[in-house]
Amino acid sequence: MNSDEQRAFWKFFLTYFISVALLILVAGHFYYAQMQQQLIKFEHFSMIKYAKRLKVGESIEGLQGYTHEYIDRSFDNFSIDNFAQKSDRFEKWVPGNKRKQYIFITKDALGFETKRNKLFYKLLGIQAFLLSFFAFLSFFLARNALAPLRKNIEKLDRFAKDLIHDLNTPVTSIGLNIKVLSKEECLKDHRALKRLQKSANDISDLHTNLSFLLKEHEYALEEIDIKEMIESLVQEYEHLYPKLNFIAIRLDGTVLANKLALKQILDNLISNACKYSYEKGSICLSYHDNQIEISDEGIGIKNPERVFERNYTEHNHSSGIGLDIVKRLCDMMHINIDVKALDKGTLMVLRFQ
Repeated sequence: MNSDEQRAFWKFFLTYFISVALLILVAGHFYYAQMQQQLIKFEHFSMIKYAKRLKVGESIEGLQGYTHEYIDRSFDNFSIDNFAQKSDRFEKWVPGNKRKQYIFITKDALGFETKRNKLFYKLLGIQAFLLSFFAFLSFFLARNALAPLRKNIEKLDRFAKDLIHDLNTPVTSIGLNIKVLSKEECLKDHRALKRLQKSANDISDLHTNLSFLLKEHEYALEEIDIKEMIESLVQEYEHLYPKLNFIAIRLDGTVLANKLALKQILDNLISNACKYSYEKGSICLSYHDNQIEISDEGIGIKNPERVFERNYTEHNHSSGIGLDIVKRLCDMMHINIDVKALDKGTLMVLRFQ
């Protein structure tokens, strides 16, 4: 499963399992409380039976845990239902056979505690079994619920990959033919050809970004030399944007990432910095404290918090897909990406784990 499928699976699983688990735990709590009251009532009833034996003179031999004492005293508001539960015993007052005589009866709580503990562990075992059963059932239902969705995603994924593959030839052909036309003296500086070349470059960039997006789940992480990668990209963009000033400082170090994915991230960020920079502006790239910073002196960003939204763009000639793909690739490699609007330009920060 890819990251989106995993998130959907765990949301379904946890929603179902937590709901059932809460129901089981709440039901268990009330059942335990009810059964504990039943045990207390049983203890009270057993003390009443003991008192009856005393009053009618029956033998109490063999009844363990009981003590009794005849006491002469009076009660202002005596209730025959009196019953007290102490930490280690139960207590009850019963009228004796003589006037103003009462029998004070106590019973050891050891038997009650044994029964209560037995009930607790029995209930705990039942709840553990039910939770395990419903965890398995939740897992099974989550997988089955996502199966149709997974099949449709796989079909769409195959279709998109086939489409991207089929577009590769015409995109390459368009680029090559534009290069041939640009060598013609009569067309070299023609505005229509320049617009066509720009559109072809945009299509090529979109094609590359979509190709990476479809490979999102195929990347393995490795140690990457930052200096080598950034210097290679800077050389490419110095050729494409000769009027911009590229500054690369403190690049020594390595990061854990996928080489192709990181290159695509940096390529998108540097490309944006170049596109939206003023002529003779500066593009600064640096690495320190396990983070890469790319800043420009361009037109800036009005809404930094929205730049990673799909299809959001502040410029008419941008598709709004590039930074969405950058964010996806960063999330896949657990890289935190931040964008900050400067007084002049924009700062992009990649923070590695």
